[in-house]
Amino acid sequence: MSTGTTVINRTLRQLLSGTVEQKNKLSASINATTTSVVATYDLDGLRPGSVFEIDSEMFYVWASTAGSKTLTVERGFNGTTAASHSAGALITVNPRFPRAQILEALNDELADLSSPMHGLFQIKSFDYDYNGSDEFINLPSVADIIDVVSVHVRIKGDEYRQIRRIKLVRDLPTDDFSSGYAIRFEQDCEQGRLRIVYKAPFTQLTSEGQNLFSFAGLPTSCEDIINLGVQIRVMSPRELKRNFTESQGDTRRAEEVGSGAITNSIQNLLRLRRDRITAEAARLARQYPTFLTRN
Repeated sequence: MSTGTTVINRTLRQLLSGTVEQKNKLSASINATTTSVVATYDLDGLRPGSVFEIDSEMFYVWASTAGSKTLTVERGFNGTTAASHSAGALITVNPRFPRAQILEALNDELADLSSPMHGLFQIKSFDYDYNGSDEFINLPSVADIIDVVSVHVRIKGDEYRQIRRIKLVRDLPTDDFSSGYAIRFEQDCEQGRLRIVYKAPFTQLTSEGQNLFSFAGLPTSCEDIINLGVQIRVMSPRELKRNFTESQGDTRRAEEVGSGAITNSIQNLLRLRRDRITAEAARLARQYPTFLTRN
């Protein structure tokens, strides 16, 4: 299954469509506070007022010295996080699609796919030792929950009986229910170990290297959906940029590629994404049917 890095690289490869952005290399390693950066090759486009990217960090260039190939920079530019970088790391000059921006789009897509409108989710579970008398039980390990799929109680050995008449209660006082969530039993349930299976939103990534399956909980069958969604989200604002009234007037491109061309170009991607989400939601509903009885 893909990592965030895989999705970002694929997005760049498809959106740049063979366009090669200007590159350089870092001559020596730097830490998260270094403000003097030495490049390996001639600076060329690296001049005051330009920006460049190393890994997922953006740098703003305050000053440059061509002879020594040295740049005085602002770290963590445009909301990115300053980090250490190794010698030989690639420098991308004025990147069209910064990696941090694509990671943000990826996380937005994960949140959107878990919304009720789209109906996708990950499956989580935990065990709970039940005393057989409490009407409410806290869900201690739950940070966020969409719905409960099933509750089973172990009778003996490996025999589990399903408890159907339960209710998920939200927004409870956290001094009594640490997670704010609880399950209310609306039928008798004997003492024993409970296995509670529930639907949860996808977990957002905090770094590129995290796995979309094991960390975010995204099913492998959704890999194409996440790629489509990220491309759409990254491309959508570019029509706004083109239509800024204070921007320089278009050249002949205005006639060859008319206003709205960018928006129109992603319509097929939007339709394909919508169809794939519908298909995936149906697959998950079939794979994880809910047999609980709710009043």
